[in-house]
Amino acid sequence: MDQDPEEPLVLRVVDRLAASYPDTPRDYIEDIVAAEFGTLGHARIRSYLPILVERSAWNRLHREAGHRPG
Repeated sequence: MDQDPEEPLVLRVVDRLAASYPDTPRDYIEDIVAAEFGTLGHARIRSYLPILVERSAWNRLHREAGHRPG
């Protein structure tokens, strides 16, 4: 089965956010990043997608700090 071409981008975003939020479960961060990719996935200029997703996910994690499961 072919790998999704954006999967490495997703993993890099998750890695950076996991480093910034070490007390947050990685699977929770993965869920947020996946949701943000889903929201922004319609972008026509794909080269900006990772930074937009990372910024959106970071903002969401920042807002939810103290209100997340686990």
